[in-house]
Amino acid sequence: MDMRKLGFVTVLLCGCVIAPDPRPLATATIVSNFQTYSIRSVGLLRLHDDVLHRALDRAVRIEFLEASDYVIAPTYSGPLSAEAPPGKGGWATFPLDALPPQALEGLDGLLVPQIIQSKTSDPQRLELRLDLIACETGFTIWSATAWVDSTSDEVRRRIRGWQAQLPGGVKDGDPGLVLQNPERLVRFAVRQLAGLL
Repeated sequence: MDMRKLGFVTVLLCGCVIAPDPRPLATATIVSNFQTYSIRSVGLLRLHDDVLHRALDRAVRIEFLEASDYVIAPTYSGPLSAEAPPGKGGWATFPLDALPPQALEGLDGLLVPQIIQSKTSDPQRLELRLDLIACETGFTIWSATAWVDSTSDEVRRRIRGWQAQLPGGVKDGDPGLVLQNPERLVRFAVRQLAGLL
């Protein structure tokens, strides 16, 4: 093999080794007739009542109030009926009858946030899913997933940009301050989701 070919192969192999993760930080799926739904008043459903899910609840409120025109109603965190499937997300049709009628009163939509995977020790990882359910039909009309991996340079770069936009934020802030604080990490991930709506 001549030196030019060897050099070309070496460049290709190096590119494969150091290539960034091609998966975006967040992706969303939206139904084709999304615009036909009149969504204004949206409720939140908290499927689990632990520290991270409460942080997720607060983050959704903050970020979606900024990113959308939705009026977000109080969170429903009561039990689902015994017939309801376990909260694993990814519903094509959400079992609205699993909620008491008063939980849906006056709502056009229901946001169902879930933490799919979390690791708060080094290296931190977080995967969130958020489904928007139309109360009229029970159909999931928008669904988004965010992945945050502290080993990714792209994640650290985006965290710096996000920190600079926060009130009192500083340019070139330390991403470690977000990564080591579960509540801030959750809020950063939810920001990625809100930007897709």
